[in-house]
Amino acid sequence: MSQIQHLVTLQSPNGGLSKSKARIIYRNTQVYICNGTRFVYVFSTEKRQMTAVYLFPSNVWHIEFPTSSRQLYVLCAQNGLYLLEWDEQGRLLMEPSSAINKGDVTVYQMGPTFGRVLDPSICSFMVAHEVLVVVLALQDKWKISAFQLESLKHEEPSTAPSREVTFSHKYGLDRCDLQPVLCCVSLWKEEAMSADSPRHSALQAALFTRLFGVDLAILESPMILCGFPDGQVVSFPLESAGVRHSTNQNIAQGSMKLLYHLEQPVVSIATIRMRSCDLNTEQPPAENTACDCLLVVGQKGLIVSVTSGDNPDAVSCAYKDYRLPSSVICTFYSTSGVFCCTSSDLIHVTVSHRGKETASNNTACSTVSSLRHNIPMIVALSQVSSLDATQLVALSKRGRLVLCKLHQNESKDHRHGLSCVIAGQRIKEMLSGIGSVSERFSALKTVVDEKSRSLTRLNQVMSLSRELLSGQGTICPVRCAIRVSWTHILQEACMTVYCNLENQSDYILEHGWTLCLLISTDPITSYSFPVLLLKPGETKEFAFPLPGLGSNSLDFPVKISGSLFYSVNGFSADGGNSSEPSVSSSHNHGVCLPLQEHIIDILQCLRIIPRAAYCSASSRTLPEDAVRAIWKSSPESDQCGKSSATVCNQRLHSTMPFKASVRLSAVLLDCSLQNKKSGRSLCSAVLHWLLSEVLVNKEDVQEVQGLTPDGKELCIRVEEVSVDELSSHGSIPAVEMQILSSHLHVVASLHLAVISRYKILLQQNNPNTDSRSPDLSLGKIQQLFSAHELLLKEVKNLRERLGVDEDLISRAAAQRLLHIYRDLRDPGLLFI
Repeated sequence: MSQIQHLVTLQSPNGGLSKSKARIIYRNTQVYICNGTRFVYVFSTEKRQMTAVYLFPSNVWHIEFPTSSRQLYVLCAQNGLYLLEWDEQGRLLMEPSSAINKGDVTVYQMGPTFGRVLDPSICSFMVAHEVLVVVLALQDKWKISAFQLESLKHEEPSTAPSREVTFSHKYGLDRCDLQPVLCCVSLWKEEAMSADSPRHSALQAALFTRLFGVDLAILESPMILCGFPDGQVVSFPLESAGVRHSTNQNIAQGSMKLLYHLEQPVVSIATIRMRSCDLNTEQPPAENTACDCLLVVGQKGLIVSVTSGDNPDAVSCAYKDYRLPSSVICTFYSTSGVFCCTSSDLIHVTVSHRGKETASNNTACSTVSSLRHNIPMIVALSQVSSLDATQLVALSKRGRLVLCKLHQNESKDHRHGLSCVIAGQRIKEMLSGIGSVSERFSALKTVVDEKSRSLTRLNQVMSLSRELLSGQGTICPVRCAIRVSWTHILQEACMTVYCNLENQSDYILEHGWTLCLLISTDPITSYSFPVLLLKPGETKEFAFPLPGLGSNSLDFPVKISGSLFYSVNGFSADGGNSSEPSVSSSHNHGVCLPLQEHIIDILQCLRIIPRAAYCSASSRTLPEDAVRAIWKSSPESDQCGKSSATVCNQRLHSTMPFKASVRLSAVLLDCSLQNKKSGRSLCSAVLHWLLSEVLVNKEDVQEVQGLTPDGKELCIRVEEVSVDELSSHGSIPAVEMQILSSHLHVVASLHLAVISRYKILLQQNNPNTDSRSPDLSLGKIQQLFSAHELLLKEVKNLRERLGVDEDLISRAAAQRLLHIYRDLRDPGLLFI
């Protein structure tokens, strides 16, 4: 099997390299590369790296390295022909316009001083026998001009050609983007045998005479063959009769000879040596022998072989055609055949002649055979050594330069057939190759399927992210609802939080998604729950204990923030067990989508107990140490009605509990709660609304007793009252909520929770604007606010003095602070 070794990758234009403008030449371990752009690259096979890059004024169409010289001819589109020449040390004989070193690569910019034949109509050229032959595309004809190389070395770029030939083309020049192809052949003479390249080969005398005639054979003039994009193959002599290397010696139109019409664009023309097809003889073609076959390759896959035939008395050549399965992109000629590059394969085509026994019974004396090497998408090809056709340097359509090592015995096996033992071995090798290819295909298919599934999941993640982020402020398609419930574990009561994740989107929440919950305790607590599968319309419940209850350090209200996190660690592994991300994970490794925030207040965490005679205890003053603890509490903790940890953990044995009250207009409450439909009294409706999570009985109650999460007793009482001090035209009916407890921090937390609930109720249920508001006395309201402001200022002054004089803490000061607290919270403000 053929081996492919990658050398380097070049920059290629969009859509890949041009099929007719890419060329590579292998010369003395250096590879000269033209890919249809403005650059000519030089790659060293010894150093395995690029050594030089030459930048020309326009795109390069063709390059040519004459045999036994240090000159490189370069054809630039719409500019003309340029010449690069080096000395023995590899240095340019002329200075370039600029030279920039980029690492180990030197970039040379070629200026107009390197131009030799600056004619924008030049479309093809070749160098043979010290003569430069160029093809010019004119408006209605082709013109072929010949220049002597000696004159180009010393004269100006405007050098006149030594010979010119014109030829009318059949189709317009825009019918095909291919260039005309040139080939030079000469008459074989053994004493004048040289090491010319195969495309400038010497033809067998019989074939040369039958192709071009006796006169040109006697003249021994090299012949120029030219194949055009319209399919015509023509020839003309490089030297006229009796004159060698003449100047301005025009050839008449009649001297141009049409050899063949291929009926399709001509890709290449060259000569080869035929092989022997005798099964009893194995003899490779000798190197010092004449070429006995002319090959013409067409773009659509037609190959025509021209031989002298088996009849020595014949005056015409023998033509045989062969068709390849697909179009030809480029060709390269070896000694015995031609390598044809198609879009799907590299095919080696050879022409063999039969032995005398087999040829006597057939009209044709040659056979055309091909051998495939399974190397696709090659646009340029070159042979590493003229004596070894098994190593080729190739340029792919994507700009990759590769070294192809062909199997040495493939051509031999193809020509002479295989024995049973060798055939069995070949079959085993092919089956083994098929098995390895199948395993590679299965592994690649698995990888492709995994990447496809990963891309599908990533598409769902991005779609869901866009829907969630665009739905902020409206109904979120993915919601989480929070509820709190008391449960018993090992005969101990504990508070459990239940989070219900509801998926109302059109996408599936599967492996990779994680529900992250952040709880504002001290210290902050977080929980992560993997969402393995949650289809649209489904709900999944997650439960976790409310932290902080065991240490009695939980302060209400508690805020719970939810978010969905999608981890991209190990994203390509389908179904892999990736580690669950924490809330503190970096968002650079995933997608984090915020969900709703929920507030848990103390009203949701109460335990209602049937206990009496607690709310009617007699009044008693606070102990001095408790008041001192309240006095030393920080202002920040008291702003929200919270006490310090010392007070929160201390049981105050007082006969008269602390009390806070909140009053709300009965008309406003009745309208917001829509109590007329429930049938309960207004006080019972208010109590059921406040304690809907813990009060489940349907009886008409106006007072409840219970315990806080840390076991502190409390009492909540609702009654209807009349407020007289705010109106100048009678009393205002209202509902008063009374909160009683022997623990100051319990009263503060409950008071804050009740006020927050009232605010939410008024915001969600806008009362009827047509209802008549009560007449209020603005003077009395101003007096009430002024009195409260004086009390707040007094508290502020006492705290500021506390930092200066600690002896200020006394029983009288403590009693004064307690009276201020009670005056601020009972009776409370009236919500109207």
